[in-house]
Amino acid sequence: MQCCVFLVLTSLACAATPQVEVRDSEVWLILNGQARQLTRDGKAKLQAVLSPSGNRVAYYEQCPEAERCTPSVVILDLEGHRMGSFHPKPAEAPCASILSITWTEENAIAAECHINPSLNEYIETDVSTGQPTRALLGYGFTPSPDGKKVAHAGWIVHFAPPYAQSSYLQFDRTTVYPLPRGMRPVEQKALTAPPNVVRHRGLTYSGIHEFMPGLSWSPDSQRIALIDCTYDWTANNPGSLSAADGKKSNRRCRVAIVSVTGELALLPLTGVSVDDIRGSRLSWVNTHQLSLHTHGLTKALNVP
Repeated sequence: MQCCVFLVLTSLACAATPQVEVRDSEVWLILNGQARQLTRDGKAKLQAVLSPSGNRVAYYEQCPEAERCTPSVVILDLEGHRMGSFHPKPAEAPCASILSITWTEENAIAAECHINPSLNEYIETDVSTGQPTRALLGYGFTPSPDGKKVAHAGWIVHFAPPYAQSSYLQFDRTTVYPLPRGMRPVEQKALTAPPNVVRHRGLTYSGIHEFMPGLSWSPDSQRIALIDCTYDWTANNPGSLSAADGKKSNRRCRVAIVSVTGELALLPLTGVSVDDIRGSRLSWVNTHQLSLHTHGLTKALNVP
């Protein structure tokens, strides 16, 4: 009998958890299986998210180019009353469009803004003041479980030749991997170039890094795991600037595990095809084991 009561109470608690979604460009609240429309302004919207306490909703408006407007994040209460709005204030370039938003704290929202195909900006805003508290450049922004750091791949020059598009990992603005031998993590301000790790001999550039999508934080927020593939590129002639005007070779992929202080462990990836690696996903089982998920394959990896 007690088990039945527990199950009923658990079901009621789950049913009482509100959810939000966008339907036909309007925000809806779903509670106890009932949907209620919160907005009716007809403006295009793509994403709505609940605050950590579940008492507020944030969504962002699309901003058609023809309207020459600035993308906005809007905050509502659960009755649909507008509590405020703000425009993400980028540090380096205009926020032409918002790609996604997330609550990072009860009073902080992070927006990822698109700048160009090689560059996004992560802008965290204090919703009580509308002022930015964190602005980062790059892509693949992944906040740590404790909310203290954001891991991401650093910015690269748009349409640069392959040797100048080598991926690198940052915790906030600090570059931690890869680094030249003997170098410690280094803060990289604004649009300064990262430490150069690509070797150059004649027409061949060796050790170009290409991160696969997906950064995975350890449960204790101390390490990041990612799949890092390196390759060489040989230009067809000294003036070659595009990837098509040259040849890639010597490609190999490993799992890189990087701590917040820069310690590094590399795990070889064997028995996994390049195609499977591109569509793979890493997740932490515990602080000493990773799981690699690919198409039809799950592989355990022990972490030093």
